[in-house]
Amino acid sequence: MLKSFHEVLSNVLLSGVPVLMSPYFEGIRGTASHGLDRKIMMIFSLFAAVLCAAYPFSSESGLHFSLYMVPVLTSFLYGGRLPGFFVSASVLLFLSVKYPHLLLYQSLYLFLCVAVIYGFLKLNKPQRRLYRIIYPVMLAGGLGFIIAALKIWFYQIKGLSQPEDFHLFYASSILIQCVTMGLVVYLTEYIREAAVLRQEVHRAEKLNVLSELAASVAHEIRNPMTTARGFMQLLFQSEVSESKKKIYTGMVIEEMDKVQQIISSYLAFATPHADKTALWSMNDLIVLLEKQLQVYASQQKVRLDTSVEPSLWLTVNADKLVQCLAQLARNGIESMPEGGCLRVRAYRVEKRVYISIEDEGIGMSPDEIKRLGSPFYSTKQKGTGLSVMVAYRIIECYNGKINVVSEPGKGTCMLIAFPSAAAQAACKSIRRRH
Repeated sequence: MLKSFHEVLSNVLLSGVPVLMSPYFEGIRGTASHGLDRKIMMIFSLFAAVLCAAYPFSSESGLHFSLYMVPVLTSFLYGGRLPGFFVSASVLLFLSVKYPHLLLYQSLYLFLCVAVIYGFLKLNKPQRRLYRIIYPVMLAGGLGFIIAALKIWFYQIKGLSQPEDFHLFYASSILIQCVTMGLVVYLTEYIREAAVLRQEVHRAEKLNVLSELAASVAHEIRNPMTTARGFMQLLFQSEVSESKKKIYTGMVIEEMDKVQQIISSYLAFATPHADKTALWSMNDLIVLLEKQLQVYASQQKVRLDTSVEPSLWLTVNADKLVQCLAQLARNGIESMPEGGCLRVRAYRVEKRVYISIEDEGIGMSPDEIKRLGSPFYSTKQKGTGLSVMVAYRIIECYNGKINVVSEPGKGTCMLIAFPSAAAQAACKSIRRRH
């Protein structure tokens, strides 16, 4: 019977090296050519086959059996004919060096196995998953019977008597080879199907985002275009007075400006990186922000309260960052329909500059906070969430992070953190300007 279970276990694990390593090369197989896929399979099958041949398991009477035929068969199944032939030839070369007195026997065995494998794969190309597992198991069992038959023939021509445990040892070894082959094929098929499923899910997500984007663009542009078309129809009427023509023309231009703004927002979302960045004082950025928000805040009966610590510097594009902060601040203003106070603070903690935008509005639930900044999500009834997406993308582009703390009925605080520019760099930049 089997001498050591550890020898059997090591053979089983070694024969499964190609399938055990395949998840680590999924990215290469997903982006590279089919040729590289076959090379990877060939290399690991060769590695597994040679190690299995080098460390066979044995019986109490000295009989030996190796599972190197499992990786050989795997290289044929999933690599193709050339990798299969190459692995078989490499194993034969190794065995001829290790067992030179058995060269004829090993050559005959490998020749018969390769011929059986090649003929079997030529005639059988199963499509169903069950058959793709059963057929290799049957083939592994047949190859095991071939080696047992050759061994019996070898004993006969040499006039040797068979060990007492010969039949039991080879029967158990063939069973182990079949079970191992079944496990290897099952895991390989499972991994491949999972990879295909992931690709399909990824493709479906892309198509879903594309459809949502198209619907959002159509919805956003259709409204101003419909309004503009209505005014253009009025302009074509001969009875329209000159004063009304001016009013209608101004409204058409205003609607066209809205379309331009929508397109600019989409472009900013697609390519949020600004071409040029510079060293800016946080105080100057907050002044620019106040100029953008002052009129709108007054209309909404919201008071602006800003404070900035001295010597805060950021390396950013001012227009992009102010656009981002203004959009987040507008959302805070709009969340206070009855008026209130919007507080904007800028301060430093260690090597980061923090900007907090805090309102006294209606607040958000935890689920709304989680979805904030995701594509096409908005807490407004007629909003698309695009402006918040753009703001989040701009923050990411400058290596910033945003944390939202909110509670329904108690307002919202958006805390944004950016890497601080060194004060020495700020001084150098100021000197260069002067």
